[in-house]
Amino acid sequence: MGVVNKFIVIEGLDGSGKTTVTKLLAKRFAQDGLPHHVTFEPTAGPIGLLIRDILSGEVKGIENEAFALLFAADRYQHVTGEVVPALKRSHVICDRYYYSSMAYQGIDGETLERVVAYNQAVMPIRKPDIVFFLDVSPKACVERIAARGETANIYDSLPALTLRYQRFMAAIDRMKTTDNIVFVGSDTASPEAVVEQMWTYFHTL
Repeated sequence: MGVVNKFIVIEGLDGSGKTTVTKLLAKRFAQDGLPHHVTFEPTAGPIGLLIRDILSGEVKGIENEAFALLFAADRYQHVTGEVVPALKRSHVICDRYYYSSMAYQGIDGETLERVVAYNQAVMPIRKPDIVFFLDVSPKACVERIAARGETANIYDSLPALTLRYQRFMAAIDRMKTTDNIVFVGSDTASPEAVVEQMWTYFHTL
């Protein structure tokens, strides 16, 4: 029986280190000679680029419900056009997935369920084989963003990130019986240490 490629998702707040950890995990796959494909959401496609303009504040006036639908549409393109084809030949490592939509657009219990419904309506969801949630506090995330000198997006204030962390916990609680979600990292853990945690869990799949 051949190797079954795995779909790995990395989630967390802005500033939690997702991009760094994703790159290091991909490097670890390469070192072991394992075929892998790295991807991210929002995508670099036309819908994803519009989402990024909204996040930056360049495009304004988009209601939360419309924003959630844009993410679902971008995800449809992403899963059908990139993730599923890539899984036929390699493992896939994805920076953000539908948990971020649940956390960022699911502003209460009712809208959380609608975000879930939007994603289920547009496609047969390809569930990840494992989701790594980078458990870094909102305060530490804000400090990291400031230290990098990056331009903050509309969600990058401490109150906004604190709310998003709470929403992530609600989303994870909503999905914990159906999805394989693992908490990794901390405010002080190095990216290398986080990847070691991930690597250990990956080999249990």
